Amino acid sequence: MCQLSTYSLFTEFPRPQDIEKWTHTEVLVADPRLDQGGVRTAIDAVFAAHPALGAVFEPTCDRWMSRPGGGWTWAVEPPGVTVPEAIARQRAGYDMRTGRLFAATLLPGAPDRLVLTASHLCVDGPAWHGVVDHLIAAYTAGGLEVAADGHRCDGG
Repeated sequence: MCQLSTYSLFTEFPRPQDIEKWTHTEVLVADPRLDQGGVRTAIDAVFAAHPALGAVFEPTCDRWMSRPGGGWTWAVEPPGVTVPEAIARQRAGYDMRTGRLFAATLLPGAPDRLVLTASHLCVDGPAWHGVVDHLIAAYTAGGLEVAADGHRCDGG
């Protein structure tokens, strides 16, 4: 489980363009189809169990302080959108001031794909793998697994 203290300190003011590229990414595939309600329920459960995913960053004096309290982003893309395009949209939507640093996007098709990203500001590498594994286990409809192409990546 990701742990987040009530407040964490960062000594420099990160710029959005600096944090956007530093993300964890995972592509999951569903067989046969992804149950949108079921996967959103699973994401809610994972998000509640890993509150650092919703880290909100607030400037205080000369420091950024973080606290839990943000949310996550959900999108369903039209047919033809590629995984890199979905990842780029997710990253562009990150907002450290509102705690929008975790995103899930459904790419309908055969098979349906679920693209997950999270900023390094809210989760480290080992914890990210735990988040993904927790989501797969929490999705009660079954048939959700890591894409065979090994898209799991940590970093920009």
